[in-house]
Amino acid sequence: MIEVTRTWFRAAFGWFVAIAAVLTAVLFFFVALLVTAQTTGSALLSYAVATLVAIGCATGLARLSVWLRGSRSKLTAYVCLAVSLPLAAGLSWAWFGAPAIYTPLPDSPAARYWDLPTGSRIAYVRAAGTVTRPEPVLLVHGGPGAPAGRDDEFAERLAGAGFAVYNYQQVGAGRSSRLDPREYTVARHVADLDAIRQQLRAPKVVLIGSSWGGELIAHYLAAHPDTVAKAVVASPGAMSDDSVSDGSLTPTGRTDQDSRLAAHTRFAATYFLGQAGGLPAAGTLMSDQTADGLYQQFVRSLNMSSGCPDAAAVERPADATAGYGLWVNIATAASASRAADPRPALRHNRTPVLVLRAQCDYLRWEVTREYRDTFPRATMLTVNGAGHSVLADKPAETGTAVAAFLTGEPLPAKPYTAAETPWRR
Repeated sequence: MIEVTRTWFRAAFGWFVAIAAVLTAVLFFFVALLVTAQTTGSALLSYAVATLVAIGCATGLARLSVWLRGSRSKLTAYVCLAVSLPLAAGLSWAWFGAPAIYTPLPDSPAARYWDLPTGSRIAYVRAAGTVTRPEPVLLVHGGPGAPAGRDDEFAERLAGAGFAVYNYQQVGAGRSSRLDPREYTVARHVADLDAIRQQLRAPKVVLIGSSWGGELIAHYLAAHPDTVAKAVVASPGAMSDDSVSDGSLTPTGRTDQDSRLAAHTRFAATYFLGQAGGLPAAGTLMSDQTADGLYQQFVRSLNMSSGCPDAAAVERPADATAGYGLWVNIATAASASRAADPRPALRHNRTPVLVLRAQCDYLRWEVTREYRDTFPRATMLTVNGAGHSVLADKPAETGTAVAAFLTGEPLPAKPYTAAETPWRR
């Protein structure tokens, strides 16, 4: 009886090892795939090494399974290989290889390019209008990696006020050049922005940025305090990682983004791999177009007005996220977390700054308020009924306010100076 039990146990454990052989082979396939891609930058070599590692794991454990069961058959090893290799290949294809629909920016005869001394080739569109103001206006889009394709009405209002308005696409997004993902840094974006100013031969420029664009403006002003005539930040991102102790998103904004990440598992896996330091591996194994397509799909699913709990999500068309770039988003966000805190320098910056706060922005009130409280010459205006994309949501209202601020005319509303949010949740 004891011998029968022992034999049965060995056989059962042997089959358990056979199953473990399949799972272990798949696991080590991905470990080898990512490590090799991270260190060599070669997709072909990465898949070759990963396949050999998977074969070694599967056959080694399969032999252990055969020995435990007291068998001499090679069938177990063949079965383990027949299951583990297609499974690993299928999962890797589903993650890295399967195409995602990517929407590029449409061709435009108005598109022009700057070839900067930084090495970046930057695409831009200049709004038509008669120029009567000395300082050019640069629209600094958000993301990172999210060129503003729907700010035409806003730009035209400023052009109508006599400004030369340039809507440029940051490196890594839109029609601008792509880099090795490790080259996307806050310092590179700041250098590009100053190189653009020099291309325009402008001693000073006006900067208007939304979301990450506001954050970039803060870093630019910290590095170049005397080259900006005026600045506007609309729904700006957090100046520093410790701007808000419990995160920059509102509770409802966090709930919305968490639910969207759960629904877009492929994007989430790629994003978290990049955040964890695996961006070189991700960039080796996944094409730019596929990565950018995943980013576009995820952003289109977000509720940009989720700062208001009762705000319904609005489905946006594919062209709303045209030209978005994922690698620049991940790498720049990682760089921003390591960048020098701009606030000490900005507390002494005398540049006039207009801060626009939207009622339904998914970023916390404290994030926006910090801009007003940091810049000595900051003015805040609040915008009712707008979400995070405040310039696109309310182009007439924000365009009028910004034009008044830039031209020195009276603002259309009284500046908001209180510490608490003007809206009760």
